[in-house]
Amino acid sequence: MTESECVPGLVVSGDLDPIAHALVRLACDRGWRVALIVAHDEHVEVAEEVTVLRADGTNADEIEATFSAVTSLWQSAPDALVYSAHTSRTRAAVTESSTGWETVQSQHLRAAFLFAQAGAREMLRLRGGTSVDDGSVVFISDVSASRGANGHSSVSMNAAVAGLEGVTRQLAAEWGPYGIRVNMLHAGAVDGTPGLPSELMHRVPLGRSGRPEELAESCYYLISRSSSYVTGIVLPVDGGFLAT
Repeated sequence: MTESECVPGLVVSGDLDPIAHALVRLACDRGWRVALIVAHDEHVEVAEEVTVLRADGTNADEIEATFSAVTSLWQSAPDALVYSAHTSRTRAAVTESSTGWETVQSQHLRAAFLFAQAGAREMLRLRGGTSVDDGSVVFISDVSASRGANGHSSVSMNAAVAGLEGVTRQLAAEWGPYGIRVNMLHAGAVDGTPGLPSELMHRVPLGRSGRPEELAESCYYLISRSSSYVTGIVLPVDGGFLAT
C-alpha cells in the first residue's frame, strides 16, 4: 500500500451549505484529503488544502472527467462521497412551474445519482473492478421531505429527496457486494437557515436548531469505519422532529 492510499479521501458536492462546510473542516482536521466539486459559477471559500474542481453536476461526462482528475491528483480513489441536497427553498405547489419542477429534479436527484455513480466507478476502477475496502456514499437531505411542512420546502424538493431515499436503498443493495456502503442523513433545522417558521421549531423536542458541527459529526460517522456495518439507512438528525 502506497502512502497516498493510507490517507483517506473525501469528495463533497451538491448544495454546499453550513453542514457540508462543517464536514469539510472536520474531515481536514482528522487527516482526510478533501475535494469539492462545485458549479462553474459558484464561489467557495475553503482552506488551502482543499481541492476545488468545477463541473456541471447534471452532466455525466463532466462529472466523470472531474472524478478522473481527482484520482489522478491523489493517485488513489476516494474513500467516501457526500452529496448535499439539503435545502429549504419554498415554492407553493399550486404555482410550481413545470420548468421549476424539472430543474429541482435535475439539480438534486439526477446530480446526486451521477455524482455517486461516477465516484463509485472510480473506486472500483482503481481496485480492479471487483471490491472496495469500505467505500462510503452519503446523501444529505432536508428532514421535511419525510413530513410535509406548509411554508417550508416544496413539493418538487420533497419529491426529489423521496427519490433519493429510493436511490439510497437500491444502491446499498447493489453496491454492498462491492464493499461500498450507501446511506442518507436527514437534517433537521440548522443554525443560520433563513425563514424557519416558529411553528416548525415548536415541533422539535430539543427546542432548538442544530449546529452545523453536530450534523457534520453524524455525517462523519457514516463515512468513517465506525459505521462499517451500516448501509441502506436513512438517519434523521433533527432534534426529535420526526418523533412528534
